[in-house]
Amino acid sequence: MTTTSTDANDTSGATVPLETLTDEELAILAGDEGIVVSPFLASADPSERRVVLRTAYRGLLARGLVDPPTPEARAAAVEARAVDGDRATVELMVRQDVLSMVTLREAARLVVAAARTTVAGQDFWYAHVVDDVVLLEEVSADGLHRFALDRTAALPDLVEAAVVHPEAGDGEGEELAWQPTNATDPTPPEPIVARLGASLVRCDLVVRHVGDEHPPMLGLFSGPGGSWSMRSEHGSREPVVVRPVTADALRDEVRRLVTERLAQATVTVDGVPRGGQQS
Repeated sequence: MTTTSTDANDTSGATVPLETLTDEELAILAGDEGIVVSPFLASADPSERRVVLRTAYRGLLARGLVDPPTPEARAAAVEARAVDGDRATVELMVRQDVLSMVTLREAARLVVAAARTTVAGQDFWYAHVVDDVVLLEEVSADGLHRFALDRTAALPDLVEAAVVHPEAGDGEGEELAWQPTNATDPTPPEPIVARLGASLVRCDLVVRHVGDEHPPMLGLFSGPGGSWSMRSEHGSREPVVVRPVTADALRDEVRRLVTERLAQATVTVDGVPRGGQQS
């Protein structure tokens, strides 16, 4: 039997799976700008973009996620195009649960972003925080976005589970000074590859809140063979220091980063309280 708790601080078994959307479908519903990657759409030839988006729109219609625009909306779009001489947008009726999901995604006051790399490939994980609710988004390399809903109180647990190998061991040895080939190179230092082998999980973790353009990045390497961490600042060209740590220390570092950044996101930004209770 499944029970549902009404305690806002209860973090057990609260994750609720939602819809799965493609890069192209999200581009239609919410645009394709922002912190979340669109792997498939980014790799599409610009000359094919219109066809790709049209096909995605037909898919949304077929799945019942949107209703076709009304004649009035079509007429308004045609009139706008005639006036502006450019592309015009048309309003769509979006299914309520999908609209709520997209709205939460756009309203987040804090976003946790993680790029995860294993021998099997790379994927991306996001947590969009809106008050006491967090929208989870897992993006595959082929551009599928799987959404789920949970409670903000569970965020440290959720992030830890997403970025640290479940069987992570304790790191050993000396600190390593490491200079990545480029900002997007997922290859870890050779000594870590040798220790962790095929079980390696590398994760680049950023927690960004409203008004914070250059948050620090926490780099994690974990597996049964050990755990290592590193921190780097945006735009820095200095070599980063990779430190061996215990698995517990690595998990604590992740949880502390999330907790601290979540607290910072409650501070007033541009005169508007973010998070917490408003009187």
